[in-house]
Amino acid sequence: MAYQILGTGGLTVEDQLATFSKRLLRRFRAKPTFAQFAKKDGIPVNGGRGISFRGLTSIYPAGLGGSAAAGSAPGALTEGTPGAAIDATWREVVVTVSQYGQFLQVTDVAALQALDKVVPQYVEGFGESMNDAIDLVTRDALIAGTNVQYASIATTRGGASGIGSGMNLTLAELREAKRTLLRNNVPGNSKANGKYVVATSPEALFDLEADSNITNFWQYAGERGMGNQLFDTMFQDLPMGFRLFITTNTRNFIDAGLSTADVHATLVFGEEWFGAVDYDALPSEVIVKERGSGGTSDPLNQLATVGWKASWGARILNQANGVRIEHATSTNTMG
Repeated sequence: MAYQILGTGGLTVEDQLATFSKRLLRRFRAKPTFAQFAKKDGIPVNGGRGISFRGLTSIYPAGLGGSAAAGSAPGALTEGTPGAAIDATWREVVVTVSQYGQFLQVTDVAALQALDKVVPQYVEGFGESMNDAIDLVTRDALIAGTNVQYASIATTRGGASGIGSGMNLTLAELREAKRTLLRNNVPGNSKANGKYVVATSPEALFDLEADSNITNFWQYAGERGMGNQLFDTMFQDLPMGFRLFITTNTRNFIDAGLSTADVHATLVFGEEWFGAVDYDALPSEVIVKERGSGGTSDPLNQLATVGWKASWGARILNQANGVRIEHATSTNTMG
């Protein structure tokens, strides 16, 4: 007995199309992390391409430098004698702005006859791309910091003394970075509820979640119930005053460590580590140009464009206010 089977024989032509779901698939992107902690300012119209952040350097009692532990208390004045005048100093950091952007062209047929409304999707996608770009530009400015801490016994990123297997991110490494910041009198970040910001990768989070020095705090000293950090999927607030921000936009140095280990860069910082600047008159935006708006370059009203443009600049304002920890991870140690 012959059967009429969809897709074969006489019904081959009836199997050329499928039913389409009206609900489009989601996109999963890195959540913007770095730029939110910047000391932010804008440049007004006719204000140039850069902005100057200035400040008086700290004035300390004679001979004590930046730490009261470095010497004895200042000597008393001789009666009737004011002593020698000091020379206070100021510092300046200039942050310059650049423009970034990208676009695509959409034909009239694609915009009007595609099964899905493609232009709104492009608008959303470019908004995500713009946020990602600003985050990466900010990250690269921070990665250039000179305050570097190498995990475990490593003293360099690569080579014989470089980052190798087992030299992972731990609470002990975070405490060492915190000690460095405290020695520089750097408070926690006000945008992280006064805690020190830790911007790190999912691979490093995996290692922190297995660090018994962390988990024991929650198991034996934390509150009971579902509010305990052990049951929190975010695992954000760590003991000793750290707040985690997990992102896939962290900087990883592939094959750069000992025996081609991948080296991850975790940033730990407090208040006013870096600044960011944009143009007041040219805010970041997603731009849609309708068909026919191109003048003679689109004589038959066939092309629309969608794109984004952003002005942005970021730079470290005080090297002492942040630390870059370079380390390996247990899930991706060897190249």
